[in-house]
Amino acid sequence: MKALYATRATILLGSVMASTALHAQTNVQIYGIVDVGVEYVNKARVSSTGTATGSLAKVDSGNAAASRIGFRGREDLGDGLAAVFGLENGFSADTGALANGGRLFGRQAYVGLAGKFGEVQLGRETTPIFDFGAIYDPMIPARYSALALDAAFASRADNAIRYGGRFGGLTLSTQYSFGFDSTIANGGEVPGAFQVGKEISTNVNYQFGNVLAGVLYDRQNGTSVATQQNTVERMAVGVVADFNPVKLYAAFQRRNMHTAPTSTRTNLYWVAMSYNPTAAVTLLAAAYSYDPVGASNRTGMYTLLGSYALSKRTDIYSELGIMRNQAKAAMALDGTVNPGDNQAGLTLGIRHRF
Repeated sequence: MKALYATRATILLGSVMASTALHAQTNVQIYGIVDVGVEYVNKARVSSTGTATGSLAKVDSGNAAASRIGFRGREDLGDGLAAVFGLENGFSADTGALANGGRLFGRQAYVGLAGKFGEVQLGRETTPIFDFGAIYDPMIPARYSALALDAAFASRADNAIRYGGRFGGLTLSTQYSFGFDSTIANGGEVPGAFQVGKEISTNVNYQFGNVLAGVLYDRQNGTSVATQQNTVERMAVGVVADFNPVKLYAAFQRRNMHTAPTSTRTNLYWVAMSYNPTAAVTLLAAAYSYDPVGASNRTGMYTLLGSYALSKRTDIYSELGIMRNQAKAAMALDGTVNPGDNQAGLTLGIRHRF
């Protein structure tokens, strides 16, 4: 009889473990995007040191959204507490190569706890600058967006502690990194040099009615012992007004760079609009002004993007961009251009989400 009870207990325990394992599996999500298209740009510089320019046509990954595959999960710990994790790999769909500096999980790699207090994560994280850009520039993550004028709108931070929370109409994301880029020599967590590679960042947004407004502050220190007192500081404000099916966007960012003994600043403005005439069609338009200190170095960028959904997961898209540089400016839609050259670009591609 004892043997029978033991057998039944073993079977019951095995069933519970199997059920628990199955439940755990349902809490893990596999997701991703594959985005490949054809891009054409004119006046692309032939080499980084030469002055010759020519048109360029190529198959490229991530014209409308970066290609990726990710895993995220959540385990209920009871009393409203949960363990969370995320692993996200970026890759170039046209070649299969790793993106994000060759990291296996270069887009995200974190673990943390979530509850009524919000969510705390530790690892490699998207930054509050990333959050701000995703909210206030509808063109992001497309190539011809604010990303072309400041790559920080796609930034991540290594060695980071991140907190996010929602309190009524208020949302908050804040982050501290002990070394934001560990691929740079001495880029993070250097003994005896606490300031090396340090980054602090906060984005606060408030929703009132159909209007969302937000502010951003971010500061990075230099990534070596010799440059640890140098800083790059970003401050931004943004607003979105939703008049369904039209949304209007406006934002301003100031970037201050201090490299002893000099300091420089750059202002970036943009206005944008999104329009969904039907459930399948999305139309976006944006105008940007990039204004560093100094004469004849201002850049204006103008972009249009249209996409058509073939299904809930697959769409085709096209984006047109025009970059207009003053005599000393050399901002490019893709690649590099000579100072004073204007550049036009056109992409046509397909994007699948899973």
